[in-house]
Amino acid sequence: MLKQNDEKIGNFLFRYRGEIPVLFLIIGLYVRYNHYLAGNQYDSYYDYACLFVSLLGLAMRVHAVGYSPKGTSGRNTGRQLATNLNMTGLYSVVRHPLYLANFIIWLPIAMLSYSTLFCLAFLIFFIWFYVKIIQVEEEYLEKKFGFMYLEWKHQTPAFFPNFHQYDKSYMAFNWKKVLRKEKNGIAAIFVTYFFFQVAHALGSHQSVIIFLSENAFWIIMMIASVSYYFVMKVFISKS
Repeated sequence: MLKQNDEKIGNFLFRYRGEIPVLFLIIGLYVRYNHYLAGNQYDSYYDYACLFVSLLGLAMRVHAVGYSPKGTSGRNTGRQLATNLNMTGLYSVVRHPLYLANFIIWLPIAMLSYSTLFCLAFLIFFIWFYVKIIQVEEEYLEKKFGFMYLEWKHQTPAFFPNFHQYDKSYMAFNWKKVLRKEKNGIAAIFVTYFFFQVAHALGSHQSVIIFLSENAFWIIMMIASVSYYFVMKVFISKS
């Protein structure tokens, strides 16, 4: 049973779990800017490698969401909500695949700061942040699903996957659900990577022409992902 204070903190973090990490990474933009001024060598291939890892995390989210039954793996923020207990697909190897995917997405972004100290701070923050959320989530699920949840919890690791116990999902992959739910994450990734390029440009006092010529990929992907976000928002509002 959680203490009342821990429950309040967990529910608050759950409600703003999409916004708080972004606010933390704004500090990373400032660190990236200052690390250039401190003389750190910039390597664009490093950024592409980080993006590749982030996209692996996004692929993990896509898999988890695409095979999830209705009433699970949601983006609800007002309160805990689950009408079903998802125990197949990625949920058969790890209890919190979406949070693990978020870690894989956001750690490389933190690494764009070029600061070991900032990355360590991010790791500490991430662990504290999600431990608090997981505590309230698991208490809610235990109360709602009882023994069925406890049995699954006992045999499934919280954060480090055990792929030996993978159980294929009984559901067909739902691309429509993925495209609708993951529009936020897709836009967030490319917008954040773009702003790290801006931080570098400001730190190196690049001209606008040089910035545009050296960052065409990031500009195009940022515009495309934001456009996709708004198109899906309009599509959802009309459907």
